[in-house]
Amino acid sequence: MGHVYGDSTTFPYDINFIELIRHGVECGCALLGAQHAISTAVDRSGNLDQVRKQERARLDAMSDAVKLTLTAFMSSSSERMVRTASRILESARAVIEGEFNAMESQSNGVINSMRATVEHARDMSYRAIEAFVLRHDLPNTAVGLRLLAGEDQYSGQALVTTPFGVEAVFSLAIPSAHEWGKLRRVAELSAGTEVHVPKESGWLSKRREMQIVKLDKLFVCEVAVTADRSLITLRKAPRSGSGYQLEVSTENAPRATLRLLGEDGNPTADPMLELDGEDGVHALRLWNRVIESTRDLATRRQAMSSATFDGKPLNELDEPQAVCVRMVNVMSPVIQEIARRSGAPGELVLRRDLGEGRREEIYITKAELHEKVMTLPHTLRPVFDPFELSEGPRSPRAPAPSEPIYIGEPEDDEVTRDREGLRRNH
Repeated sequence: MGHVYGDSTTFPYDINFIELIRHGVECGCALLGAQHAISTAVDRSGNLDQVRKQERARLDAMSDAVKLTLTAFMSSSSERMVRTASRILESARAVIEGEFNAMESQSNGVINSMRATVEHARDMSYRAIEAFVLRHDLPNTAVGLRLLAGEDQYSGQALVTTPFGVEAVFSLAIPSAHEWGKLRRVAELSAGTEVHVPKESGWLSKRREMQIVKLDKLFVCEVAVTADRSLITLRKAPRSGSGYQLEVSTENAPRATLRLLGEDGNPTADPMLELDGEDGVHALRLWNRVIESTRDLATRRQAMSSATFDGKPLNELDEPQAVCVRMVNVMSPVIQEIARRSGAPGELVLRRDLGEGRREEIYITKAELHEKVMTLPHTLRPVFDPFELSEGPRSPRAPAPSEPIYIGEPEDDEVTRDREGLRRNH
């Protein structure tokens, strides 16, 4: 079922982009909320460190003043004066040192709280990206697949490379009833698969000749599929024994090569074999069968096991705003085109063909999305300006405006309280 714009011209992507927009804005707002929490915590940490240095300098100055005041008495000829001055100086040192320790303890407590805030914000960013990428693939997203044989079934991973810089690995749920819900031999996928490989022959003078090898009894031990290359590993047992690694390059026309694997599963010293003619036909037939039977597995994503943004681990990222900015830049041209062709003021509209001359309309109002953005601190709202959510008339189908709940404004209240707390206690 294809989609069309609101003006009935063809929409170039066969996905529900309206739902993607809604979830994209929710994800972006979560990322910017995390950014606000991290920035506030970093600012508080910097301000508290400055206050701590100022208070420490004042306590040091107080200690020096006490020493200077008692200098004359310490050099007195009266033993009583010297003893009294020494006891006063010792007491002053103990009091000031106690204040140093108390200040450090309080500061460390606040800093630990800030670190916990940053970790929570990082986790919030990670979960927001996980929820979005789990549901949607933006145009130009590349999705790879990896299957690995276990004792009696395959484990799977989807490798998702987004156009906004995030690369994520998801575990896969492979139902037991699925074709790959159990271990597979070559014969179960493409019976009669055979290729010519070099083998030793001759009783007296050993020589290597090309001989036909039937692959039907070999197990598929591993499958790795990317946009331009596929690797299929075949061995005598699911996780052991010699075998072959079939590689198919799809950069131009599909081209198959074969590597021989030793008992340990590593490539032997034999040269890679170019498979052409009948060998190529057999190899590509097996490859096609694997690709077709695994095509739906990449959509069966579960938890995100790891992710990076521009090569940096996502759960260590202190600038989630950068991810949101990149997402907005990728999505905004499509959103602007949908708005231009919607034909309904203040709405983003797509229609889906249902057949027999019927279409289903899918829409979201800009006002609904704008309200989500308005919950952000005012300094972060401009990130969504390319979506043009506040421009043009309001849709009559938009929900009534609600009183927005703003996140963390004004942002200096906690800093002020921390600073006053340190000064009040010391």
